[in-house]
Amino acid sequence: MNFLLILLLAYTYSPQDSSWNLVTLGSIPDRAILFAEIAARDGGQAGIDLAVLLEIAGRFPRAAGCYNLAANSASDPLLAEWLDTRISGTRTLDTLLILQAIISNDSDIPATDITVEIPVPESHPPYQRIDCLASSFAQDGNLLKHHIPTLPGKTQIILPLVLHITQNPYTFRPFSSVSPGMDISFEDLTSLIRSLSIPAATDNQGPCLEMANMLRERSSEIGLDLQTVGGLVRIGTDSLLFHAWNLVSINGLPIDALLFLTDSLRGIGHCPTDLIPLWNYDHTDGHEVSVYYRNQDAEISVSMKSLFTSPESVMWILDIIDCFSMQAIQ
Repeated sequence: MNFLLILLLAYTYSPQDSSWNLVTLGSIPDRAILFAEIAARDGGQAGIDLAVLLEIAGRFPRAAGCYNLAANSASDPLLAEWLDTRISGTRTLDTLLILQAIISNDSDIPATDITVEIPVPESHPPYQRIDCLASSFAQDGNLLKHHIPTLPGKTQIILPLVLHITQNPYTFRPFSSVSPGMDISFEDLTSLIRSLSIPAATDNQGPCLEMANMLRERSSEIGLDLQTVGGLVRIGTDSLLFHAWNLVSINGLPIDALLFLTDSLRGIGHCPTDLIPLWNYDHTDGHEVSVYYRNQDAEISVSMKSLFTSPESVMWILDIIDCFSMQAIQ
């Protein structure tokens, strides 16, 4: 996760994080929404607070309408982008997602017997379905793999994966428990999350994955089984950033420890469509793409890109997907 996402996560409006005692992590009382509607008549930030409250309560169409009203008068570019993200997050997502694994040989010598691995994309019912339309990879258990016999020096190969994603905004509220059959309260969980410190970001990795791994390790000490999930965060209308968070293994309840520290309402049990889970990181130690090769003298670098395209483009995508691109590194 890069600095922009950290900034946007911090630039949020959350009534739960203010003095509104009627709002809890477990449920959103109707009285809280009524009070928010009264306050919103005065305009200003209160209108955004109402939209947030409606979103968390699962009243997504009304929330989108309130966000739209606020966006019409937003003069701050950062606020306008944040509102665009919230509008997107409260609407159904139906799109083609193209993932590109980019494998580069930065040395002058060829790399041989290369295996590229990515996790198998997994649907997250009841709010999300993922269909793989075309791929350069072959499935092997929980992994997708592609074998490259030789990658010459100073060249790169691009391996595409095309997914059709349909996702509806969803909330787990009102909560009955953190995990069925386990005596773990939300107070215990939130205290645990607040005890975590945000790790420093590096050039190659933001703090989200490390926080997710820390929360998973610490949660196991109180008997809560979490998995680390990877996916995408939408910023504005079309920017996509890779992100990591946790799901409770038994019921899929999402917990985003990094987001929780600045926006505790959205940090637990919230599934908007600007947050797109893709795969279980437990199978790849937190990597979107991994590469193994025989000639260790070669210098291999890996990266992954993502972009949306419309479902109407599917026939064009299917026509070219069987070919992969190998080109010289500029």
